[in-house]
Amino acid sequence: MEIKITLDKYADVPFIQKLLSQIKGIQNVEILQEDKTYSWEEIENSEEFGKVMEQSEQEYKKGNYQELTDELLDEIFDKK
Repeated sequence: MEIKITLDKYADVPFIQKLLSQIKGIQNVEILQEDKTYSWEEIENSEEFGKVMEQSEQEYKKGNYQELTDELLDEIFDKK
């Protein structure tokens, strides 16, 4: 089974991919962009990913984060 998610150009793709890859039952997460597929290794080793992870860490240290509840995750993924 597959799920297709369409993102705008400002989406935090590495974060979304990391979030999805941690959900039980998800075997693989691929990012498709203009007919190019990026492997998780390509994304994780990219300069952009490093910058995003550093920015996320800095924001977390400053207290700028949201905790996701099970109810919110169920709502996002339409789990009943």
